[in-house]
Amino acid sequence: MKSIEIRKIVIYEYILVLVNYLSISIEQNQSWQIQESIIQLIGAVYEYISPNEDQVLPRIFLLLPKLNFSNNVIINSTLTVLGMLYLINKKICYFDFIQGKYSSWLGNHQDILQNCVHLCINALSNPELIQSASIALKELIKENRKYMSKYLNDIFPIMKNVLENVHVQPNDRIRCLSIIGYILSVHPTKIVIDHLNIILVPEVNKLLDYLSRTDNNHENICTTLNFISVLITAIGYYDDQNDGEENEQQLKTTESSSNISEV
Repeated sequence: MKSIEIRKIVIYEYILVLVNYLSISIEQNQSWQIQESIIQLIGAVYEYISPNEDQVLPRIFLLLPKLNFSNNVIINSTLTVLGMLYLINKKICYFDFIQGKYSSWLGNHQDILQNCVHLCINALSNPELIQSASIALKELIKENRKYMSKYLNDIFPIMKNVLENVHVQPNDRIRCLSIIGYILSVHPTKIVIDHLNIILVPEVNKLLDYLSRTDNNHENICTTLNFISVLITAIGYYDDQNDGEENEQQLKTTESSSNISEV
């Protein structure tokens, strides 16, 4: 047990060194390759930071908008770290603590939250970054919906464009629908209905077209129904984030109801 604690302390000190190097690389306007390498190293060991830690994460969030985003690779790496991509084990995922303590930290630092949102929005215009950008944006919105509601007019047109792109992967479309649902969940009914009309009409027309064919493809029908279900379920996500586990489980169940699994 003692050796584990020592290892955690050593790794934490190592992360502090990495953050300092990242800060220096920004101050000296070093290449994106150097900064991207540091981001990758930080993401690789972040599971060792305690949820009660209050020094490193704020520094990283402050540094993010200052990175040299001159290449898709560093943008993708940054979004990957920001978006909590991979499960480390059954209870911990990349930046799992952001979902708890630091979701409120972001909410209380609107400038940092805004930078994160704009990074995601800009990346969504690039087909190569849709996956990582949508994952990051989904987590930001899901855990900060009350603070994110003002970005509806910025986010919705981008999401609509992504959904209309026939080359977007089904998993990414599902994620974008979840994003729309989460951000609509804190808006008045009229606003929700107005936006649902825009999003659902094409999906319903598509569904009717599938059903009218004599050789209708059951997979296409199930996929379209799943898209609609994910959107409606996300809109019904609990306003109280502390009481949202049951609803979140419902959303996960809905998303896995077809052969399409969210990544």
